[in-house]
Amino acid sequence: MKKTSICMAVLAIVFSIASCSKSLRSDEAVSEDPADDRTATTEAPFGIAGFATQNGGTTGGQGGSTVTATTYAQLKSYLESSTTYIVRVDRRIYNGTKGGSINVNSNKTLLGVGTAGFLDGIGLNISSKRNIIIQNIKITLTSITDRSDPAVYDPDGDEGLPQIIVNGGDCIGIQGSSSNVWIDHCELYNTDPTVQTNKDLYDGLIDIKHTSQYITLSWNYFHDNHKTHLIGSSDSDISDRKLTFHHNYYRNIQSRLPLNRGGVAHVYNNYYNVIRGSGIDSRMGACVRVENNVFETVKSPVIASGSTLGKYQVIGNTFSGITGTAAPTTSTCTFTPPYSYSLDAASAVKSGVMSGAGIGKI
Repeated sequence: MKKTSICMAVLAIVFSIASCSKSLRSDEAVSEDPADDRTATTEAPFGIAGFATQNGGTTGGQGGSTVTATTYAQLKSYLESSTTYIVRVDRRIYNGTKGGSINVNSNKTLLGVGTAGFLDGIGLNISSKRNIIIQNIKITLTSITDRSDPAVYDPDGDEGLPQIIVNGGDCIGIQGSSSNVWIDHCELYNTDPTVQTNKDLYDGLIDIKHTSQYITLSWNYFHDNHKTHLIGSSDSDISDRKLTFHHNYYRNIQSRLPLNRGGVAHVYNNYYNVIRGSGIDSRMGACVRVENNVFETVKSPVIASGSTLGKYQVIGNTFSGITGTAAPTTSTCTFTPPYSYSLDAASAVKSGVMSGAGIGKI
């Protein structure tokens, strides 16, 4: 998968290169035939795409000062400031066994340097903020090991199971009326769900709630956790959300990829490998466009559930190793994304995503 040096350079500076490579219009490649990849490209670019390009676009800290955070206190100060910043992280940042939570303010870019940017036990919370980019950062909550502080650990939890409650148990939580968020080339994980069997100890890797919308998650590596993306906190949390998930690598996860309530979601060119429960779960009238993804060893790749069933549009996906609910062969809804995007042939997704997703690739 080729990436031009021009696109790479511009991305590191301004994060707005959606036009660096030829894009496929959203009204093309809409065949319901899973084998019809004829209009797809194999050169999807690394620049911003999807719903984060809408509603005025997402530029993060572009135009602000570039700073480097070397401590938790510095990182928290820069990200929570009302000042526009590009905040670089070039090392592991750790806040002890109690962990930490940072409330990211509007007009920020958080950028890891090389493969060194690592938030170890530090979660990010985006609450009713806009225009935020999080890129090339590794995050886990596994170093939060304090079990004595009730602000850190709840031995009973919501459902009788122990929970880490720092940052709501999420690596990244997006809530309130947040909009225009782009999370790209990150790595988020906790522990192998077959080893750490408490499904509630950690919550989501990235959860999106309330009226948050115009969000793109791209080229991320999500692995080793029970829960990945909870969209809407419950079946009563229904909103006309607009979300894009593309070129993400999901491995050794139990479920919620995403569990999507209400609104529309465009899920394309993702690679799912060793998913032990449900993959895409459409609920509460949502319409999820599931396009040119690869599902490999996934128990139930695409389902509809909830007190009001969700719907899905299935186009050009490939499935193997299905042991639960069979993959759907017909669509129950349609929507046409309002943006242009580059679409890889399903046959190119596994190799392209495995080589391009995660940190150190931009």
